[in-house]
Amino acid sequence: MKTRMYLKTIVICLTLGIAGFKPSFAQHKKGLLWEISGKGMTKPAYLFGTVHLYDTSSYYLPEAPFALLDKVKKVYFEVDFGHINTNDIMEAMFITDTTQTIDKLLDAASLAKLKQMAAVSATLKMFGDKMYSLKPIFLQTILMNNDGKASSVDMELYKAAINKKDSVGGLETIKEQMDAINAISIPVQTDMLRQSLLKNMSSEQMLSQLTAIYVKQDIENMLNEINDDMPLDANFNEVLLIKRNVVIADRIDALLRKESPLIAVGGGHLGTETGLIALLQKKGYTLKNIPFTINKKH
Repeated sequence: MKTRMYLKTIVICLTLGIAGFKPSFAQHKKGLLWEISGKGMTKPAYLFGTVHLYDTSSYYLPEAPFALLDKVKKVYFEVDFGHINTNDIMEAMFITDTTQTIDKLLDAASLAKLKQMAAVSATLKMFGDKMYSLKPIFLQTILMNNDGKASSVDMELYKAAINKKDSVGGLETIKEQMDAINAISIPVQTDMLRQSLLKNMSSEQMLSQLTAIYVKQDIENMLNEINDDMPLDANFNEVLLIKRNVVIADRIDALLRKESPLIAVGGGHLGTETGLIALLQKKGYTLKNIPFTINKKH
């Protein structure tokens, strides 16, 4: 069960490690939780920005979205975690072209750093030399997951919804998410991994940094801040955010015509002029921020 949940976490880690947009200063949005109303809705719905890897050793889980489970009957995530075939995920994780494995594309210094990090990772030890056949974006996610020590806000929210017997659903299919990853070539993914390795940060440091950025709830600048520490290719904006946001906004619009759910997607989808908040506003909805704080431990 733990392995299945771990793989489900890996497959959705797509949105908060993406090269950032330039922030829009015309309407600076801040906050991870938004109430949706308007367009004839008789009951509000909610939009929450999650994070797929989260450091619970430093911060408590955000309480506000969990409290909303008493107000809604259904929760939508990026994918429906209850209907994920882990065998499909495993197949999608690996490079099929043997000339483009990571050990063949990385420079010597970056490869040495990767081997150093892999030596202390129980998960990567399990893969052995097959580690080099992992697609770089999955490898980087495994490193940040720190042998399963990282939590996932959306996964915890999913489990809480199931415990309350709320219905759950997904806005995308696994195939759609895998297609988005595959649209970025292996050499480009490898170069992003190389740049991350050059930052010389441990798995714990990468997770801590990501969480510290997330808890600020600055959805306009979130992606830019992440890019400063874990640079990724700018084309990811187009493939993993802009195009996906348009599709997701259309699907949310269709849902809101008949129900008022809680919608939980990666926080990187919310802000900027191409984010879900702006897209839903253009469709005629009113979005109002619900302020809350995320408490630090110790």
